[in-house]
Amino acid sequence: MTQFESFRPPTRANDGDGIDARFVFKITSTAGFPDDHVLELRELQVLGNDDSSVYFVLAGDGGEAFAAALQTYSEGEDVDGGHGELKSLYNKIDAVGLYGPADRMGPGMEELPDSGNVVIDLTIWPSKDLKEAKERVALTSRTIVELGGEVLDTSVLPRFSALRCRVDVEQVPTLLNLYVIEKARTPPVPYIDPSDWRAVDAGTLTIERLPGGTVGVLDDLPAIRHPVLLGGLSIAEPAMDLGRPWREPGHHGSMVAGATIAPALARDLRDGSTIHVRGTAIAIRVLEPSAFNGDQTEFPPEVLPAHLIVQSIRKLHSEHGVRVFNLSFGYDYDYSPSHVGDLSEMIDELARELDIVIVVAAGNVQIGLDGTLPGGHHVMNDYPIYADRREHGLAQPANAAIAVTVGGISESDAPAETMVSRLGRRAVAAIGHLSPFSRTGPGHGRLANRMNKPDFVAAAGNVVVDDVGMVDLRDQGTGTLTTALSPTGQLFRMSHGTSFAAPSVAGVAATVVASYPEASGNLVRALLASSATAPAGARQVDDYRVRHNRYGFGSVSLFEATQSYAQRVSMTFDGEMAVDTSVIHPVPVPEEFALPRSASRSIRIALAFDPPVRRTRLDYTAATMVTDAYRAVSLEQLQELLVEQDSDEPQPLFSDRRRIRAFVPPHTAHRESTLQVKDWSPKKLDIGDGDTYFVVVTHKSRTWFRDRDDYQTQRYSLVVTLVDEEQITLDLPLSVLETVSVRARARTRTRV
Repeated sequence: MTQFESFRPPTRANDGDGIDARFVFKITSTAGFPDDHVLELRELQVLGNDDSSVYFVLAGDGGEAFAAALQTYSEGEDVDGGHGELKSLYNKIDAVGLYGPADRMGPGMEELPDSGNVVIDLTIWPSKDLKEAKERVALTSRTIVELGGEVLDTSVLPRFSALRCRVDVEQVPTLLNLYVIEKARTPPVPYIDPSDWRAVDAGTLTIERLPGGTVGVLDDLPAIRHPVLLGGLSIAEPAMDLGRPWREPGHHGSMVAGATIAPALARDLRDGSTIHVRGTAIAIRVLEPSAFNGDQTEFPPEVLPAHLIVQSIRKLHSEHGVRVFNLSFGYDYDYSPSHVGDLSEMIDELARELDIVIVVAAGNVQIGLDGTLPGGHHVMNDYPIYADRREHGLAQPANAAIAVTVGGISESDAPAETMVSRLGRRAVAAIGHLSPFSRTGPGHGRLANRMNKPDFVAAAGNVVVDDVGMVDLRDQGTGTLTTALSPTGQLFRMSHGTSFAAPSVAGVAATVVASYPEASGNLVRALLASSATAPAGARQVDDYRVRHNRYGFGSVSLFEATQSYAQRVSMTFDGEMAVDTSVIHPVPVPEEFALPRSASRSIRIALAFDPPVRRTRLDYTAATMVTDAYRAVSLEQLQELLVEQDSDEPQPLFSDRRRIRAFVPPHTAHRESTLQVKDWSPKKLDIGDGDTYFVVVTHKSRTWFRDRDDYQTQRYSLVVTLVDEEQITLDLPLSVLETVSVRARARTRTRV
């Protein structure tokens, strides 16, 4: 039996079965959602969820199974929390109620004006057949007219029916009482409309160049004379001689180069302001257009790809001092979790040997024109559950352990205007949600619960499906905008793919290097991780493993990766430790940070290290590292306990509250990762715990790499970040310095 044949997706509203709109309910839960499968056992068809509710419709038995189970639960012992049967399900439920007007409020509805007419789009619940769909659309149309409104457009299909209407804003609450309506939203608007960039003339552009670092771009040959790239891009000679001329370049290299040094191009053009170019790029050619399809690129057949890539990186590093590299390509197949290919291994070895940062794209899955994915799912109907399937696994070399792997999210959910109605054309992903084509983690490893890839996400585009299920993979309203090949004519091009997400992260990494020239590759990666924030889609995923497999640590922030400010401070360590030992890092926690109760306070620990790797071993990395945090203890106490530790089986030093267990995720989840982040958001801290907490970093070699003369120390970087945005009078950098100063005067000797 194949994997897909054994896969049983939950019954969903968009599976085409039809939804009885009269019996859609919601379960409200602040403690976490019950498992979908458990709900289905109670004869409930789960439709979806948001931050506080699970939506479901009564299934074939009209709710008898759910009511019977609830009765059984209620007959249990009458104590706080409940002890009846199925308490693990029902103790989590705060309320069960009808799906109502508030639940139908979609994007833009909270920002409607106080008066006047508004245009809104209404999505109708899926119908069992075309006859029912027509009846529901007719009912909605009559209601709109009765409210004094006007129907502007309709799309009628069993699985997807929608109306666009104009109605007085005061009538919207009444309209949203109509039970056949699933969602209402203001018409989606592309992040940037094609009219804002298709006809832009080079002579009208104003370019402002901002300081930043240099990225080595391995790709097709870019257009060096493009007005956006001119002055910020240089070309290096190829590292290997093909024995023939390279083919004429295609668009891919210019698009990647533009995404590297002008990642805010769409925003700048949309605002009609100056185009900002940050840093520089040095391009070296490793790709050329395919002989069979000029829109695709390939490695020259005369050379081994891995050899060409390695020699190109070495050339840019030795001759130009480049320390950050972007690789927007990968093999067009997913990898086996039990195997790492030679290219991934070579990239990891180079990153370790040269102390550099190599950014790679997560890769894209192929989507058929009818929306079919490799595993047999449909890109719209099954989004996003297919992202967690084996067929969406990372493409080589995205599973490289020390490289920075970047997946994609959507920046726009509005298809471009076309000659035909746009109402039936829908983007698959909402803004800030996973790009439907983006490959996902986890990376290599044996642990089923591992969290090690991807590392980050950035804008990569979306997919548009029309009302008959056909796919538009190049819609001009839902991609990411970058530079085209031509230095004249149409200067810009809309792109879709993780190839255009990776360069923006590489650009931030290069700026970190420029800001901190002495920083190791590990510290650059740790600073990127310390700056990352969860995009909208990640915030709707409760399971942190699923969340990381799709979104990594989130989207990086240039500002927070390079600077501290009054309400945020990052403390760094960049060095090495003896293998199979532990190191204690004191962390100052100022009283000003700890004393007030605060809902916005957080502490983040980011760790990066670069162990040796061997693809011929079951455990690919030669070592693991973990962090643990402690409070209300002294440095001497921790040192004494570490002396007694068994280096073969290191254990937590305390089992009581002195060990801070509230950091998420637990360190075991990151055991297979060379880049780790854990967060703690305590609303209240006890100043009696002292003004110094401790982070203990523990290294453990794999058995097969232990006691080697060539592996006695391990480089690593640690970044601990304190944040409290609520305290506007706080000056965390100053408070940390004062705390350290007081502690230094109180001690004659402190190991940091």
